[in-house]
This record gives sequence, C-alpha cells and structure tokens, in this order.
Amino acid sequence: MKIKEYYRKLKTSFEENRKKVYIGSLIFTLLFSVFNMILGIVKHSIWHKTISVYYFILVIIKGILVLYIYKNNSKEKEVKVYKLIKILLVLLNLFLIIPITLLIMDKRLVEMTLIPSIAIALYVTIKTSVSILQFVKRRNGDKILFKQLRTINLMDVTVSILTLTSTLISVNTTEFDIGLYYLTIAISIVEFGVNIFLLARLKDR
Repeated sequence: MKIKEYYRKLKTSFEENRKKVYIGSLIFTLLFSVFNMILGIVKHSIWHKTISVYYFILVIIKGILVLYIYKNNSKEKEVKVYKLIKILLVLLNLFLIIPITLLIMDKRLVEMTLIPSIAIALYVTIKTSVSILQFVKRRNGDKILFKQLRTINLMDVTVSILTLTSTLISVNTTEFDIGLYYLTIAISIVEFGVNIFLLARLKDR
C-alpha cells in the first residue's frame, strides 16, 4: 500500500513540476558530458571524449526543444521545429557511429576505478527512471514536441547503457577477450538499432 501511495505522489509531483524536471534533466546530462570529457582527458580515452561530445550536442538539441515547448507556438511553427530537431537527431546518430566504432576497436579505457564506475551507473539508473516515468505519464493531448522529447530521452537511455557496458568491460578486464569482443559488437548493434527505430517512429502528427 505504501508503494502505491509513493508512486501516486511521485506521478503527481512530476506532473506539477514537469518543466523543472526537463530543465533538471538537461543540467544532469550536461554534467555527465563534462564528467566524460574530464575522464577522457585524465585517462587519455578518446572513447570518453567522443561520448562527451555526443552528450553535449544532445544537450543543445534538448535545450532547443524545451525552449520551444514552453513558447506559445503556432501549429506550423511546432512542425518546423519538430522537423529541424529530427534532422539534428539523424546527424547525431550518424556521429554515434564514431564512439561505437571506437568501442568495437577497443579504444576505450583500459582501467577504470570504482568511483567513476558508480557515477556512470548512477546516471544510467536516474535517466532510465525519469524516462520511464515520462513515458508512463504521456498524454494523448501532448504537443508533438513533448512526444519528440520523450523519444530523445529514450535515445539517451540507450546510449547510457552503451556507456555503462564499456565501463563494466573496463572494470572487469584489462586484456583482450574474444567473448567480450563479440558481446560488445552485439550490444552496439542492438543499441544503435533501437535508436534508429525510435527515430523512424517520429512523425509530425
């Protein structure tokens, strides 16, 4: 009973503070981008540098979207913004091929300490929870820009899982393992495929 009551309050709180949640999510993603860039510089990891760039571009795209969501736009304006964001997402997913290739080529961290591993796991957990809550709370009357933002958040989750996969591999092994190599390829293909599927589902009506 307590769990149901807590869940009801959580949904109510999210609905009342939806704008704050979106802005908080933007800040959180930006911090994750900075975290990966610092990690990439300190550990000389080009993988984390490219992931940092990916998330920074994602923050810009989501920022544009949130900005227009809370403006009094005409239907035509919303459709134009929607199409622009979709083009940017296509380009962003093409850029994602770079970190995926680096991961498959084993150009990631060779060693990873516990603290950054926990930080990445925490990010993935929070982003997944928020994205699921947004999906559950979707409304049929939502603007198309709201629907697009939910899709972007799901894409964020898939790439976060890819980042977590890289981290777990780094923590658990320092040598080349053929099994992990094939597993990495499989996970990368699935994650990229999910993003393409989500992108294909985006329609301006």
